[in-house]
Amino acid sequence: MPAVSVISRSRSHRRRWWALGVLSLGLFMASLDNTILNVALPTLAFDLSASTDELQWTVDAYQVTYAGLLLVAGSLVDRWGKSRTFLVGTLLFGAFSLMAGLVSTTGLLIGARALMGVGAALLAPSTLALVSRLFVNPHERTVAFALWSGANGAGGAVGPLLSGVLLEHFRWGAIFLINVPVALVIVVGGLVVLPHGQPRKTGAGIDSPGAALSILALALLCWSVISAPGLGVFSPLVVAAFLGGAVLMVVFVVRESQTQHPILRLGLFRNRRFSVAVAVSGLVTAGGAGALFVLTQYLQFSLNYSPLETGVRILPVAAAMFGGAMAAPHLMQHILLKRTVLVGLGSVVAGFGWLSATTTQTTFTQLLPGALLFGLGAGLLVPAATQAVMDSLPPDASGVGSATNTALMQVGSALGVAVIGALLSARYRDVVESSDVFGQLGQWQHDVLQSMAAAIKAIPNLPADVGSRLDGVVQSAFIEGMRLSLMASTLAVFLALVAVAVLYPRDRRV
Repeated sequence: MPAVSVISRSRSHRRRWWALGVLSLGLFMASLDNTILNVALPTLAFDLSASTDELQWTVDAYQVTYAGLLLVAGSLVDRWGKSRTFLVGTLLFGAFSLMAGLVSTTGLLIGARALMGVGAALLAPSTLALVSRLFVNPHERTVAFALWSGANGAGGAVGPLLSGVLLEHFRWGAIFLINVPVALVIVVGGLVVLPHGQPRKTGAGIDSPGAALSILALALLCWSVISAPGLGVFSPLVVAAFLGGAVLMVVFVVRESQTQHPILRLGLFRNRRFSVAVAVSGLVTAGGAGALFVLTQYLQFSLNYSPLETGVRILPVAAAMFGGAMAAPHLMQHILLKRTVLVGLGSVVAGFGWLSATTTQTTFTQLLPGALLFGLGAGLLVPAATQAVMDSLPPDASGVGSATNTALMQVGSALGVAVIGALLSARYRDVVESSDVFGQLGQWQHDVLQSMAAAIKAIPNLPADVGSRLDGVVQSAFIEGMRLSLMASTLAVFLALVAVAVLYPRDRRV
């Protein structure tokens, strides 16, 4: 057996770069589905008559189950085996992508997206744990983390472009069906190049009650934030859901501190490097996901770009993000880890600040510098934060630790879309309701308040002068909501910058 084990490790070492390619492709696919839906949101609003709240749930359903199950998946990675968990997750992701591509109602789409999150939750932490195992040389390890991070960031940034290309030629279901052949390629490649040793025998079970608590708490919190603009912040339902989610989150934390086999190791957060790094990842992801949710709608609703034209205009962000990821190892070598993170955070803050100055007269060219600054900063940040997280973990916690990092990023993404979308929706409704034209809309008042897409559909049914005035009002309302939400994104990332500057330990060579 020892000889077999040595041979297996030798083969894994020779194939490590091929394995990194397979793992990165899997992560790229999961990351792609965080954003590929954004460009399709206006299409869904028209084709499925989806409200803003429903659009947010088509995005967040994936992220809520993704985030909620990541901690369970992290336990499986350490107990069930890294490669096995990755391959099972990829198969599930492909199967539920097929389902999402074939449904015809908003409710079924939200359900399919939630099930896709189950597959993503299994495959994502497995990738980081396997990269950490395969690359032990410090220089190779830094480069591998940068490539892994580049795949993660590139997936999110390429999503809008791929969505635009597919929507130009096919119905919206194609943005999910594209995952099916990719998942099959990943599984076949993974069977060949990934290490397949026996999983560690721990005898420990999975904390199912803890998993249920975390998912329910996150779902209630997201629902309360998303529903607040429509039902009212102090609506009994909204208040009850928010308080219920908060209480369940506290119960979850208490349970994890007492149970023998927790899915969330609270002790990891005593390490300041780990806790600050995962907090930064979560805040930046929240700001970025919320900003992209708003910007893709702005490019189509306000600048009148088609889905393909919108995707093309998001592509420079992907290029900047990938460039930042490739530059991160060199910066970490020369100016060290903490300063690299601070440079990245400063770039993201500047980018969001630039974007938050958008007006009804802003052109795409004027918008582009802010988008590039955001992409470059995010590209620098993810590999640096990932390096900080993984270097701070003990060997037996690579699965749980990577899952915790990815979980907090996904929680940030889900809450970012929920909060930013709620701010956009609340400001949009306030401006429309306070306008002179609102009282002349008659039966169309409810539709116009649902979303800008619904307002655009209602305009042809109104008298010409009322429709013309309404068009100007909803354009201004959307821009004001966008400015407010992007200011919130700027604040979130600025808080992360302050946290790193004050709390993160002194620089060290990586």
